[in-house]
Amino acid sequence: MPVSNDDATIRKLHCHLDEWRALTVAELESIEGGDWKTLEEIQSKKALLRQDIEELESAFSSSPTMPQDRKEAERKRLRQIATELLALEKKNEAVLSERIVEADRELKHSNKTIQSLRHVQKAYGSGRPSFWQAYS
Repeated sequence: MPVSNDDATIRKLHCHLDEWRALTVAELESIEGGDWKTLEEIQSKKALLRQDIEELESAFSSSPTMPQDRKEAERKRLRQIATELLALEKKNEAVLSERIVEADRELKHSNKTIQSLRHVQKAYGSGRPSFWQAYS
């Protein structure tokens, strides 16, 4: 039995959504591992995938040959998938926000350490003869 264009579009759409899910899971792993290069690569892949998903969704929505009841059933499935994907995305956003707060805290601590070291360096480089020079 030949596959209709509508069936092929829906199948591709679901495959792309599965790929989006896998990339989103990989994003979380990258965020948790602090692998920012991989995270950037994943986000680039998702940007391209987003375009494909939007085109497929548009083709699905505007299909004149798909019966309306089937279209509604498929929309319901797509909403369920979208809800799941949105939850994964929100989790990634929360974890990334936590990592940003941690990095900011570390940066502030490092800045304080650098400032303290500069004060110590000034004490050594003040131009005054050191106490120990009297013994040399």
